[in-house]
Amino acid sequence: MARRLKHRREPTKDVELFWRLPDELTIQAKRAVYFFRRKGSRAILYIGKADRQTVRSRLFCRSKDGLLKPARDDRGGVKVFVAGLYTTRPVTPALIDDVERLLIFMVHPSGNRTGKASCRLHHRDLVVRCAGEWPHPRTVFSYANDFPRSLSYGSE
Repeated sequence: MARRLKHRREPTKDVELFWRLPDELTIQAKRAVYFFRRKGSRAILYIGKADRQTVRSRLFCRSKDGLLKPARDDRGGVKVFVAGLYTTRPVTPALIDDVERLLIFMVHPSGNRTGKASCRLHHRDLVVRCAGEWPHPRTVFSYANDFPRSLSYGSE
């Protein structure tokens, strides 16, 4: 008698990121998010995205030299981690951009210059869940729950 296979989890509108070291498959991905961290440290140096180019071309472009050179000079080395987006939403460049913006705004990596002061997203109901080799203590990031809905100004 044949057995029916069941999925562990139902697909949701949340974006799930499973972070891992890049391999031959993930390094060629065009719709992915990546980050750099120093070996032996949990601090994230830089968060980036690949949507029109492959992860490989984004990792080895000249714009990353200024970020990676100081880390290499410290003899600590740098590790790269890559994650694809698992969600029921269509994976569009706007969604990838929103995931990157939300992570940069909430984590504040030292190598990212823009995106730390404000966070404007296309998808206001975005929830990002990080698993795998994610070094940050926080694993769930939500635009709707993490930002105040109304701000009050003045003295009260």
